[in-house]
Parts: sequence; structure tokens; C-alpha cells
Amino acid sequence: MSSRLTTIVVITLLAGNAWTQETKKPDTPQAATGTGSSNTTNAANNPANPTITVDLQNYFTPSPAGYSGRAENLAYLRVSVPVDKFGLHQYIRTILPISTTPIVQGGPDTGAGDLTVYDFLLNQFRGTTIGAGPLIEAPTARGIDYGPGKWQAGAAGILLTPHSWGLLGVLPTYAHSFSGNSSSRAGQSLTVQPLVHYNFPRGFYFRSTGVWCFETYSHVDYIPVGLGGGKVWKRPNGDLINLYFEPQYSVYETGSTAPRWQIYGGVTLKIPIRGQQTER
Repeated sequence: MSSRLTTIVVITLLAGNAWTQETKKPDTPQAATGTGSSNTTNAANNPANPTITVDLQNYFTPSPAGYSGRAENLAYLRVSVPVDKFGLHQYIRTILPISTTPIVQGGPDTGAGDLTVYDFLLNQFRGTTIGAGPLIEAPTARGIDYGPGKWQAGAAGILLTPHSWGLLGVLPTYAHSFSGNSSSRAGQSLTVQPLVHYNFPRGFYFRSTGVWCFETYSHVDYIPVGLGGGKVWKRPNGDLINLYFEPQYSVYETGSTAPRWQIYGGVTLKIPIRGQQTER
């Protein structure tokens, strides 16, 4: 199973590398506005900015609901590739979670979760990026404690407005199971991620990006609110490096393993396409 997942990630990266050989069309939706440092910071934080993007992100949860004294850890590898074909501006994102669960007692407690792929079709309306597209989740999870064990399908969307001071937006996703192990739980999941970024000089910024989660597989719901910050560096070749840290507190949570507190952090690398400026 791990070799298949590795192959998927490698293929995605190779496809993105090949795509960099093409010249970007001038009418591609712009990702941010502003000037100077603020503009670069917007580009680094915009999830729809048309660059090849690699995210390494991690959530650490001490004492989740029902498991006092234990800890849960959820890491994500996200690889995003812009595709500009036939006059359509798309952004394909592949997400692989690696989870350390507090549920398992004895033996290995870390494994891969379900592989998610979704495709935004992007457009611009009065300076606001609007996108939506299909989503599919493959049952690649190690076991029932790491994923529902079923194929899921749904949709993902993005609504994002850049400003000279930062970014404001929301990213919703929805998925519903439709096939898989008959003994596995069926259900649906909904996530809503508000995005609030406020820029400071020299690439520093404030962020609040807690992901609201609602799912019926194990009836775990929670609404976290984050207060954190980050720093963006622009390399001479145009690559953007974004390092961030954001503690999050759940103003509402219910269900076993729901977090009251979680510590979120990560690093994002954005690689610009040839002939394209990342300061947008």
C-alpha cells in the first residue's frame, strides 16, 4: 500500500515539473493584490495561487476527548499543481494524511489515512477568486481507526479576496461514502476553513485558519479558532518559503477524539511557473 501511495505522489510531482516547461497565459486568474512585501506574503498564503505548491503540515492534540493523558497527531503532505488547458484555469490538490491515533493500545499506532484529490476550476469576479470542483477520497487508510474504509465523493470550493493588508476567504469541502468495505461505517463529512491573514512588514503575518469539521462516521464535530503567525521568505529564484505556527482552541466539540486544544504548524514551498510572477 505504501508503495502505491509513493507512486501517486511521485507522479503528481513529475506532472507538475513537466507543466513548468509551458508558458503561462496572461489571463490566468490573479492570486493577490498589493505591492512589495505585503504582495509577496499574500502570494505565499493564497491556496489558489497558480504555483506548484508542497505543504508539510501537522496537528498535535493533547488529551483529545475521551482519551485524557494520551495524544493524537495528524500530519499532512499536500501537493498542488496548476493546470491551464483549453482556456480553463484549474488547481489540482492531492492530500495524504499520516495519523497517530490515541485509540490503538499496544503495537504500532501510526498509519496512513485516506488519499484525497480535488480539482478547483478557478475564475475571477471583481478581484475575488472563486473556485469549485469535484473531490474524491480513496480508501487507503491503514485501518478503521485511520479512515472510514470506503470510497467517498463530493466537492470542494474556494472563495478568496486579497487586500493590501492581507487575505480573507473560506474553503469548504464535502464528501459522502458510496462504495467499499460493507462492514465499514458509512457516512459523510463536511469541513469549512475560514482564512484570515493580516500582513506585517518584512514577511511577517498574523493568521487564523482553524478547520471546522463535521462528520457522521464517528460523530465527531468541532469548531476550532486559531491565533498564530508566520514568516515568508522569497528566494532569488522566485521560490516562496512560508513557515507558520498556530495554536487552536475549539469553541465547540463533541464526540470521542475531538480536540479541545490543538497545535498546528507547517511549512509551505511555492515554486513559480516559468514566465510567471508570484507577487500578485
